[in-house]
Amino acid sequence: MNPILAEILSGAWLISKERSTAYASILLSMLKGESFSEVDSAIARERNRSYVIGAMGDQPQRFGFADTNIPVGSVAIIPIRSEILKYDQPCGPRGSQSILSDVKSADQNPNIKSILLVVDSPGGQVTGTDLLAEAICNSTTPVVAYIEGMAASAAYWIISGASKIIASSDLDRIGSIGTMLMVEDLQPALEAQGVKFHEIYASLSVDKNVDFNHVLDGKYESYQKNVLDVINSKFLSSIKANRSAVDDSTLTGKMYFAPEAIALGLVDEIGSLEYAITVAAALSPVTTVLSIEMQTNNPNNMKIKETWKTIQSFFKLDPLALDSQELTDERVQQINDQLGSVTLQNEQLKEQLAAEKFAYQMTLAELEALKQQDAATEIVAVKDADKIESIADEPVYAHDKIADEFCS
Repeated sequence: MNPILAEILSGAWLISKERSTAYASILLSMLKGESFSEVDSAIARERNRSYVIGAMGDQPQRFGFADTNIPVGSVAIIPIRSEILKYDQPCGPRGSQSILSDVKSADQNPNIKSILLVVDSPGGQVTGTDLLAEAICNSTTPVVAYIEGMAASAAYWIISGASKIIASSDLDRIGSIGTMLMVEDLQPALEAQGVKFHEIYASLSVDKNVDFNHVLDGKYESYQKNVLDVINSKFLSSIKANRSAVDDSTLTGKMYFAPEAIALGLVDEIGSLEYAITVAAALSPVTTVLSIEMQTNNPNNMKIKETWKTIQSFFKLDPLALDSQELTDERVQQINDQLGSVTLQNEQLKEQLAAEKFAYQMTLAELEALKQQDAATEIVAVKDADKIESIADEPVYAHDKIADEFCS
């Protein structure tokens, strides 16, 4: 089966209905075995490839993620375009797994100071969306999201944890916060062509496919309750946690143009791509304030939303283990103990430094006193007065006589 067709026909989606219905003609062509034209794959891949903007000299330059010459203070640009699937599409957008890998790579690169997500997507698959959204929310590198057309459903979930969300135009559309399942029941049409379907289950598999079979029978309640509502609950709770100012009226699946989305707390402002890059570049991890947010489900657990990269190395934290960045009371106490120990060490070093400085000054004072004493007691011999008569009545200076006696 065509991999794209398999994704379309399986699983719940977080997607705008406007875009999902556009797939009807493509789906029909696929089912008939017909080919359909696609955008040139090279162009599609280039539009969806992540890259880094950095300044080498006076001019900004573009670097690949694997480039070893990425300068300090660079901005990572990560596109999220078209429908979001878990895996890369053969000739189109990259999947959420690849985007997640780019986010982590940028977050762990000390030369990248911020991440800019460039978004134009109606949403996509549920699978993988929550993991990508969490990685962005928990990134220690500040993240800015720039919408250049649409950020709907899964796409908005993904960017909701960004430090700032900027729309490109008044006509950008944002929202569709909700979960849906669209099923094309092709069995009657195929049965009319003589195809027979047989489903056989193991004797103990009494609950296998029950909810989905109810959907095919026109009974939607069990699938709605056991699948869609569970997904939607996590979706909504993530949006409310990431964007505390969002109005509850936005959580019903409605779409909004950018000005109304700003008023409802979904978006922060409208600006150009150049402006978004400037904003992202200004959000350096060095100047970002450490923000600790209490979790609603357990006030004893906290998670770091934004922090300095130096904390990772200071406390010897494993970057690969920082996906959730949740801190228990025990871990917080350990960090506090470490900070207390470092503070005490700093105070002791300050005292030692002060003592060394004092000793140094005392030594300088003693040396100066010795110099003055030596200068006061030094006798400058006058050559004529210092003469003594030897047996040969030859003039001998006192210092010569002392030298002779010493040598003898």
